[in-house]
Amino acid sequence: MASTETTAMDTPRKKIALVLSDGSLYQGELIGSLAQNGKIGEIVFNTSMSGYQEIITDPSYRGQMVCFTYPSIGNYGINAEDNQSDHPWLEGIIMRDYCPTPSNFRSTMTLEEYLLQNNLPGISGIDTRSLVRHIRSHGSLMGGLFYCPEQGQDKTIWLKEKLQAIHSAPDMEGLNLTDVFDGKAGNAYVQRYLQKNQKNPDGWKKIAVLDFGIKFAILDNFLKRNILPTVFPGNTPLEQWEGFNAAEYDGFFFSNGPGDPAAVTTGVENISKIQELTRPMFGICLGHQMLSLSLGAKTYKLKFGHHGGNQPVRAAHRRNVLITAQNHGFAVDEDSLRAVEPSVANQFEFNPNDSTAEGYFLTRGGSRILSIQYHPEASPGPHDAQIVFDEFAEMLR
Repeated sequence: MASTETTAMDTPRKKIALVLSDGSLYQGELIGSLAQNGKIGEIVFNTSMSGYQEIITDPSYRGQMVCFTYPSIGNYGINAEDNQSDHPWLEGIIMRDYCPTPSNFRSTMTLEEYLLQNNLPGISGIDTRSLVRHIRSHGSLMGGLFYCPEQGQDKTIWLKEKLQAIHSAPDMEGLNLTDVFDGKAGNAYVQRYLQKNQKNPDGWKKIAVLDFGIKFAILDNFLKRNILPTVFPGNTPLEQWEGFNAAEYDGFFFSNGPGDPAAVTTGVENISKIQELTRPMFGICLGHQMLSLSLGAKTYKLKFGHHGGNQPVRAAHRRNVLITAQNHGFAVDEDSLRAVEPSVANQFEFNPNDSTAEGYFLTRGGSRILSIQYHPEASPGPHDAQIVFDEFAEMLR
């Protein structure tokens, strides 16, 4: 470990640049690994003060680069327990300051070692406050990380080439990014949990989980409540699910995930068919959005999304305000949902910051539906909203 830290501190780092689709440019230093042709993704910012490892391994960030508003990243290293998936899914990370010498008894490697292990780039040394203010003013922008132009290279031509590459990349709106999630990683995690904790799930309530990019912490919260999840590929037609028998399950869960919910048409069709089974249903984030689409509502893209561990949610039916972890760039159109489900009016949750829809509870055709935009599993974030898992457990009972 000591030799790695010495090298990181003493060896001059390569200069790289973050280029935004509007031509804005931020120069910094490379942390991790960057391919010669660079990396491209949608640029978003996260306001959590800790939990960078959970953010980096959250599948919902597939296709995006995350700018951390907290100034120092890497100060507690990386450990095996905090991963939210088997590997990172995002395109890169953006930091004000990288800490190469973590102090944490749980740490097994530095953040840079983890980035190198997964061929991921990070940029350090840029004015992240300026970048965040830019995104808040202009909305989420596509961008890319690239090596700075070499000595003698025409900078104007270099920038033009990079902007062409960024503009040729698909925008997040209209993009289905859920096709790679097949449920296998989730089922493997469930088995590891049962073995590690010496649990016998006989007699537990059973749920079928549609995997659109599920976080391990969500599965963890089900297992802690004696709910046994079996994970299926959400973007694969329900008829092709191996070993699926609807009669075996007491309820259904629709997971978080990346991309545009309206583009995941197969997933929405699966949810529509599951509604006919009249069992308790629960959706989080992308699953919430797709569940709403299956009811006949519409979704839309937010200007810069909600990403962080400090987002308030006011729940009318609970008569309280929760401080929640959130990570989404799309939202459910409240008016369209009220038009198809008038009964949702007194069971609605919303974000006091911008009045966007955050969830609801309703009964439809014999099915009890709990659907929320925020992340009750935290990871990272406050634990105020974990009550939602208890509510779903009660629905199953």
